[in-house]
Amino acid sequence: MATTSTKRESRLSPPSQSPRSPPEALQLGREVLAIEVTVCRDPSGMPDVAEVESLYFAAFGEKPLRESRKTAAQFSQLYGLLSSRADLVSVFVRVPQSGELAGFAYGHPWLWTEQTDEWAGQLWHRLGDAATHLEGRFAVYLLAVRPSYRRQGLGRVLLRTLLEAAGAERAWLITRDEPTPAMGMYMAEGWQPVGHGPDTPNGRPGLVLTVG
Repeated sequence: MATTSTKRESRLSPPSQSPRSPPEALQLGREVLAIEVTVCRDPSGMPDVAEVESLYFAAFGEKPLRESRKTAAQFSQLYGLLSSRADLVSVFVRVPQSGELAGFAYGHPWLWTEQTDEWAGQLWHRLGDAATHLEGRFAVYLLAVRPSYRRQGLGRVLLRTLLEAAGAERAWLITRDEPTPAMGMYMAEGWQPVGHGPDTPNGRPGLVLTVG
Protein backbone atom coordinates (compact mmCIF):
# COMPACT_ATOMS: atom_id res chain seq x y z
CA MET A 1 0.00 0.00 0.00
CA ALA A 2 1.60 3.23 -1.16
CA THR A 3 0.12 5.40 1.55
CA THR A 4 2.04 7.09 4.34
CA SER A 5 1.17 9.62 6.98
CA THR A 6 3.47 12.22 8.44
CA LYS A 7 3.19 15.03 10.94
CA ARG A 8 3.97 18.46 9.53
CA GLU A 9 4.65 21.81 11.16
CA SER A 10 2.02 24.20 9.82
CA ARG A 11 4.10 27.21 10.80
CA LEU A 12 6.15 26.39 7.75
CA SER A 13 8.87 23.97 8.77
CA PRO A 14 10.10 22.42 5.48
CA PRO A 15 8.93 18.82 4.95
CA SER A 16 12.57 17.70 4.89
CA GLN A 17 13.02 18.53 8.57
CA SER A 18 13.49 15.85 11.19
CA PRO A 19 10.39 13.67 11.76
CA ARG A 20 10.76 14.58 15.43
CA SER A 21 9.62 18.15 14.75
CA PRO A 22 6.44 19.13 16.64
CA PRO A 23 3.07 17.94 15.28
CA GLU A 24 1.31 20.42 13.04
CA ALA A 25 -1.31 22.56 14.75
CA LEU A 26 -4.11 24.38 12.98
CA GLN A 27 -6.01 26.93 15.01
CA LEU A 28 -9.67 27.22 14.08
CA GLY A 29 -11.18 29.93 16.25
CA ARG A 30 -10.39 28.87 19.79
CA GLU A 31 -9.80 25.25 18.81
CA VAL A 32 -6.33 23.94 17.99
CA LEU A 33 -6.28 20.81 15.85
CA ALA A 34 -3.32 18.50 15.33
CA ILE A 35 -3.35 17.38 11.70
CA GLU A 36 -1.70 14.61 9.76
CA VAL A 37 -0.63 14.92 6.12
CA THR A 38 -1.20 11.72 4.15
CA VAL A 39 0.83 10.94 1.05
CA CYS A 40 -0.85 8.45 -1.26
CA ARG A 41 -0.10 6.83 -4.62
CA ASP A 42 -2.74 4.12 -4.41
CA PRO A 43 -6.15 5.11 -5.88
CA SER A 44 -7.93 3.03 -3.26
CA GLY A 45 -6.51 5.24 -0.50
CA MET A 46 -7.08 8.60 -2.14
CA PRO A 47 -10.10 10.86 -1.56
CA ASP A 48 -12.93 9.99 -3.91
CA VAL A 49 -14.16 12.20 -6.74
CA ALA A 50 -17.19 13.44 -4.81
CA GLU A 51 -15.01 14.56 -1.89
CA VAL A 52 -12.68 16.46 -4.21
CA GLU A 53 -15.60 18.11 -5.99
CA SER A 54 -17.06 19.23 -2.65
CA LEU A 55 -13.70 20.58 -1.49
CA TYR A 56 -13.10 22.36 -4.80
CA PHE A 57 -16.43 24.15 -4.70
CA ALA A 58 -15.96 25.09 -1.04
CA ALA A 59 -12.47 26.45 -1.78
CA PHE A 60 -13.21 28.34 -5.00
CA GLY A 61 -16.96 28.91 -5.10
CA GLU A 62 -16.94 31.89 -2.71
CA LYS A 63 -15.81 35.47 -3.30
CA PRO A 64 -13.62 36.60 -4.91
CA LEU A 65 -13.22 33.57 -7.22
CA ARG A 66 -16.88 32.54 -7.54
CA GLU A 67 -16.23 29.40 -9.57
CA SER A 68 -19.28 27.34 -10.53
CA ARG A 69 -20.36 23.86 -9.51
CA LYS A 70 -19.86 22.86 -13.15
CA THR A 71 -16.21 23.88 -12.92
CA ALA A 72 -15.83 21.95 -9.66
CA ALA A 73 -17.32 18.88 -11.36
CA GLN A 74 -14.95 19.23 -14.33
CA PHE A 75 -11.85 19.46 -12.13
CA SER A 76 -12.94 16.51 -9.99
CA GLN A 77 -13.73 14.40 -13.06
CA LEU A 78 -10.24 15.10 -14.42
CA TYR A 79 -8.83 13.92 -11.10
CA GLY A 80 -10.90 10.75 -11.40
CA LEU A 81 -9.51 10.07 -14.86
CA LEU A 82 -5.91 10.65 -13.77
CA SER A 83 -6.05 8.89 -10.40
CA SER A 84 -5.15 5.49 -11.87
CA ARG A 85 -1.81 6.74 -13.22
CA ALA A 86 1.11 4.88 -11.68
CA ASP A 87 3.09 8.13 -11.34
CA LEU A 88 0.34 10.22 -9.77
CA VAL A 89 1.00 11.48 -6.24
CA SER A 90 -1.61 12.94 -3.92
CA VAL A 91 -1.40 14.54 -0.48
CA PHE A 92 -4.29 15.41 1.77
CA VAL A 93 -5.35 16.32 5.28
CA ARG A 94 -8.47 15.14 7.06
CA VAL A 95 -9.84 16.81 10.16
CA PRO A 96 -9.55 14.53 13.20
CA GLN A 97 -12.82 12.98 14.37
CA SER A 98 -15.02 14.34 11.56
CA GLY A 99 -12.82 13.02 8.75
CA GLU A 100 -13.65 16.10 6.66
CA LEU A 101 -11.21 16.79 3.83
CA ALA A 102 -9.48 20.02 4.85
CA GLY A 103 -6.93 20.22 2.04
CA PHE A 104 -5.82 18.27 -1.01
CA ALA A 105 -3.21 18.45 -3.77
CA TYR A 106 -2.11 16.11 -6.54
CA GLY A 107 -0.10 15.91 -9.73
CA HIS A 108 2.22 13.86 -11.93
CA PRO A 109 5.27 14.36 -14.16
CA TRP A 110 4.48 16.17 -17.42
CA LEU A 111 5.56 14.68 -20.75
CA TRP A 112 4.50 16.43 -23.92
CA THR A 113 4.37 13.14 -25.84
CA GLU A 114 1.41 12.11 -23.65
CA GLN A 115 -0.56 15.30 -24.27
CA THR A 116 -3.12 14.95 -27.04
CA ASP A 117 -6.07 17.00 -25.78
CA GLU A 118 -7.13 20.48 -26.87
CA TRP A 119 -6.18 22.10 -23.54
CA ALA A 120 -2.59 20.90 -23.80
CA GLY A 121 -2.43 22.05 -27.42
CA GLN A 122 -3.51 25.51 -26.39
CA LEU A 123 -0.95 25.50 -23.57
CA TRP A 124 1.82 24.66 -26.05
CA HIS A 125 0.66 27.32 -28.50
CA ARG A 126 0.30 30.13 -25.98
CA LEU A 127 3.59 29.45 -24.20
CA GLY A 128 5.58 29.32 -27.42
CA ASP A 129 9.25 28.55 -26.85
CA ALA A 130 8.67 28.47 -23.07
CA ALA A 131 6.55 25.32 -23.47
CA THR A 132 9.71 23.20 -23.61
CA HIS A 133 10.50 24.27 -20.04
CA LEU A 134 7.57 22.15 -18.79
CA GLU A 135 8.94 18.88 -20.15
CA GLY A 136 9.70 16.45 -17.34
CA ARG A 137 8.56 18.83 -14.62
CA PHE A 138 6.05 17.70 -12.02
CA ALA A 139 2.66 19.20 -12.92
CA VAL A 140 0.61 20.32 -9.91
CA TYR A 141 -2.96 19.84 -11.09
CA LEU A 142 -4.80 21.01 -8.02
CA LEU A 143 -4.12 22.56 -4.63
CA ALA A 144 -7.23 23.32 -2.58
CA VAL A 145 -7.82 24.20 1.07
CA ARG A 146 -11.23 24.45 2.71
CA PRO A 147 -11.91 28.08 3.75
CA SER A 148 -12.16 27.18 7.45
CA TYR A 149 -8.51 26.07 7.45
CA ARG A 150 -6.89 28.83 5.42
CA ARG A 151 -4.21 31.25 6.60
CA GLN A 152 -2.64 28.59 8.80
CA GLY A 153 0.07 27.50 6.37
CA LEU A 154 -1.78 24.38 5.27
CA GLY A 155 -1.58 25.16 1.56
CA ARG A 156 2.17 25.68 1.80
CA VAL A 157 2.61 22.45 3.77
CA LEU A 158 0.58 20.49 1.21
CA LEU A 159 2.53 21.93 -1.71
CA ARG A 160 5.92 21.27 -0.12
CA THR A 161 4.90 17.76 0.91
CA LEU A 162 3.60 16.97 -2.58
CA LEU A 163 6.82 18.00 -4.28
CA GLU A 164 8.96 16.20 -1.72
CA ALA A 165 6.91 13.00 -2.00
CA ALA A 166 7.19 13.13 -5.79
CA GLY A 167 10.95 13.73 -5.60
CA ALA A 168 10.33 16.78 -7.75
CA GLU A 169 13.04 19.43 -7.84
CA ARG A 170 11.31 21.04 -10.82
CA ALA A 171 7.57 21.65 -11.09
CA TRP A 172 4.95 23.79 -12.79
CA LEU A 173 1.33 24.85 -12.37
CA ILE A 174 -1.18 27.27 -13.83
CA THR A 175 -3.15 29.75 -11.76
CA ARG A 176 -5.23 32.90 -12.11
CA ASP A 177 -3.18 35.91 -13.11
CA GLU A 178 -4.53 37.90 -10.18
CA PRO A 179 -3.17 39.03 -6.78
CA THR A 180 -4.79 36.14 -4.89
CA PRO A 181 -3.49 34.66 -1.61
CA ALA A 182 -2.43 31.59 -3.61
CA MET A 183 -0.35 33.74 -5.94
CA GLY A 184 1.32 35.38 -2.96
CA MET A 185 2.20 31.97 -1.54
CA TYR A 186 3.67 30.74 -4.83
CA MET A 187 5.84 33.82 -5.19
CA ALA A 188 7.02 33.53 -1.58
CA GLU A 189 7.97 29.91 -2.30
CA GLY A 190 10.11 30.92 -5.26
CA TRP A 191 7.80 30.13 -8.17
CA GLN A 192 8.35 32.28 -11.26
CA PRO A 193 6.08 33.12 -14.22
CA VAL A 194 7.11 31.81 -17.65
CA GLY A 195 4.09 32.85 -19.71
CA HIS A 196 0.36 32.47 -20.12
CA GLY A 197 -1.63 29.34 -20.91
CA PRO A 198 -5.26 28.38 -21.46
CA ASP A 199 -7.99 30.43 -19.86
CA THR A 200 -8.76 29.83 -16.19
CA PRO A 201 -12.39 29.79 -14.96
CA ASN A 202 -12.44 33.62 -14.88
CA GLY A 203 -12.18 33.65 -18.67
CA ARG A 204 -8.67 35.11 -18.73
CA PRO A 205 -5.40 33.39 -19.70
CA GLY A 206 -3.90 31.57 -16.74
CA LEU A 207 -0.39 32.37 -15.56
CA VAL A 208 2.05 29.46 -15.82
CA LEU A 209 4.51 29.30 -12.93
CA THR A 210 7.59 27.10 -12.54
CA VAL A 211 9.97 26.33 -9.71
CA GLY A 212 13.39 24.72 -9.82
